[in-house]
Amino acid sequence: MAARGEVTNTDALGRMLQQGRMVSGLTQRELADRVDTDQKYIWSLESGKNAIILERIFAIMRETGVRMYMEVDEPAVDEPAADEPAAGATDSDSADASRG
Repeated sequence: MAARGEVTNTDALGRMLQQGRMVSGLTQRELADRVDTDQKYIWSLESGKNAIILERIFAIMRETGVRMYMEVDEPAVDEPAADEPAAGATDSDSADASRG
């Protein structure tokens, strides 16, 4: 796990979102393209800016005793599928393995 923490306000949410983006190796623009928005919106979320709705949600959470925890996973390591040779294996290695 790359990061874990309680999220109590828009700044903390922004930091966690930024950590997730960075661990994923994405720029703000790349993430924005993937989620069909613009880079400025990603920046504003990560900065804790322009988040009136989120501020209200966090106020409601505080008043009702609700806590939010987030964790950022390490990026997944690509593993070869069962029918694909391991990295660095040659076709002859695969043929040798299937023969015996």
